[in-house]
Amino acid sequence: MKTYYCWRCETEVPMLEEHEWEQIEPLIKGQAKILKKYREEHRCDIKTATENAFLPATEKYFHLTGYKESNFAAIYHHRLSSFGKECQSCGHLLRTPKASFCANCGLKE
Repeated sequence: MKTYYCWRCETEVPMLEEHEWEQIEPLIKGQAKILKKYREEHRCDIKTATENAFLPATEKYFHLTGYKESNFAAIYHHRLSSFGKECQSCGHLLRTPKASFCANCGLKE
């Protein structure tokens, strides 16, 4: 795990390496089924289910990174392999693995 600037969150966050992602993915994959199951078990509305059904995922993220992420959906874009390499100029990650320039400073790779 290494901390980088997330352009979606507009802050520095821990980015998950693949061995860490493998521990998180089962907790958030199949969101609709997880929400449906939670609502059936707890007889609650969608808002309550959304706030609580993914607590295992956000708790695991905190355990792995020490960073408290309340929005489980943000964890999806805190996966290091979804980004490109570090910019040689500013150190930010390129936005995709196929990116040809740094969206932060404009350096062409």
